[in-house]
Parts: sequence; structure tokens; C-alpha cells
Amino acid sequence: MEVVDIPLDSISIDPNQPRKSNSEETLRGLADSIKQHGLLNPITVTRLDDSGQFRLISGERRWRSAGMAKLQTIPCIIKHLANDEVLTEQLIENLQREDLQPLEKARAISYVKKSLSLTNREVSRRLGLSERTISYLLDLLALPDNIGELVVSSPNRPADGQITEKHARFLKQLNETPELQSAVADRIKNQKLSSEDTGNLVRALKKQPDRSEEIFNSAADHLSRFFGDQDDPAGAFLDSIEIAEAPLSITPNAKHIRDFIPSISGINIGRLSQPEIRQIQDALTSLKSSVDELLQRCRQQLGEKV
Repeated sequence: MEVVDIPLDSISIDPNQPRKSNSEETLRGLADSIKQHGLLNPITVTRLDDSGQFRLISGERRWRSAGMAKLQTIPCIIKHLANDEVLTEQLIENLQREDLQPLEKARAISYVKKSLSLTNREVSRRLGLSERTISYLLDLLALPDNIGELVVSSPNRPADGQITEKHARFLKQLNETPELQSAVADRIKNQKLSSEDTGNLVRALKKQPDRSEEIFNSAADHLSRFFGDQDDPAGAFLDSIEIAEAPLSITPNAKHIRDFIPSISGINIGRLSQPEIRQIQDALTSLKSSVDELLQRCRQQLGEKV
């Protein structure tokens, strides 16, 4: 792959670039490194026309830092890509960065989805992410901006007072009651609520909003008394995951599937032995295969893209 030196002023930033902000301190640190060692990794551009102008695909921070370091040219890899390929490549590169916040990811995914008229499944295939992850990220856009901006990515680490994507999925359920939503967000930060405790708190508030003061004053392990549907564990579990466009009355086949959910959700893996966990893993793999096959047939009957 050929690397070509291109004048910095011949390169323009894509206005649809997913990243909307860059740390000034980080840029200056990179600029100092470039002054001492040069630019080790070329940026990627695509040619705009025959006038010698280029559009940045990836490497905006390197491009900005090179300008701070007073470089006249910058090493580039020129790619010939269609507009949809440019959008996809930019998004993939940015999603791989740990410092890109979830809301920025969500906005970028939403832009690509709308621009290219894609379904969530098609977006997931392009980006190499699960369809569930795409759905979860897009859900962040339903939150008020002041809360959405607080959401951070915290994979496999304790939330420690931060609002994670898991917290955000529960907070979204309070969109119609912004005062309660803000109060729960404050509680997550101040009391370092886990996502599980947040889910219970939100569920109690949804069931009995008129008792919100009493609910907020209750300990996390006492919230179940506000649920009001102890005899319906399947309904309680479904409350936490929200099914879009659910029918007004559930059909027998759908109810049969719904009633099966609690038998899975109630399994505590942390208390099981390794052989038991492996058996469960094998059983879930078989179950997933059956579910995927049935889901595919449902989509075909509904005329949805498979």
C-alpha cells in the first residue's frame, strides 16, 4: 500500500466525522511527539476531485497535531471509496477508540443508519457489532441530552458512581417523568447504585409513582414491596428489557415463550461449579440455535430483511 506525502492544507475534515471533540491536551502531547519522532502512522484520505483536494477518512487527531507541530505535509494512504464505504470505515475506526463516549457512538451510528437507509441488522453486519449492541446504543438517543452526555462506557468494571449503558436503559423508561429520571440519575452518581439496583428503583417508581418519596427513602433490598406483581415474575423481567410494539393481549404461543424467560433469568452462575456452567453453556447454545431459526422464520413471514 503506497504512502504519499500530501500538504496539510489540501486535506479537509469530513463534517460527518463521528468524533465531535478532541482534547487540547492530548493533541499537544501528540504534537510534541511528532516534533521529536515524526509521524509514525499515516492518516487515511480519499480524493475529492482532480484539483488535488482530499477528504480525511481516519486520523483526525494526527492531522490536527501535525498542524500544531508546524508540518507542511503529512504521510497519507489514499483510498478510493464510495460515500457509504467512507462512512463505515470512519465509524469502525472511531468505535474502536476507548475515549469515544457512548452518546457519540450512538449519534454516529444513527447518522450512518439514516444516511444509508439501513436496518439495525445491516448496521451490525457492517460494523461487526451485535444487533443488540446497536439497539442499546441507539436507545441512548431517547434520553435527554443532559443525561445522555453523562453515560460512560464501563465494560467489565464496577460503575463506581458513573452512569453506564446498563443504567441508561433503565433511565430511558422514565422519559415521561423527567423529575424522577433526574432524581434517579443523581442517586446513581451519589450512592453508586448498581444497574440491578437501578432497575429495581425504576420499576418501583413506574409501578407506584405517587409513592416516589417513600420509594427513594427505602433501602434497595426493600423495593420489591412496591412492585405489586410478585406473582408475575415473567412480567417483572420483561419490564426491565422493554419489548417494542407489544400486542395489547398476549397470544398463547407468545405467552408460552414469555413464561419460559424467568427459568433462565433466575439462574445464578456465580454459585455453580465449572461442570454445571459448561452444561448450561451447551444447553444455551442449543437453545440459541432454535431461537435464531424461529426468529428468522418470523422475520420472513413479516416480510422483514433477514
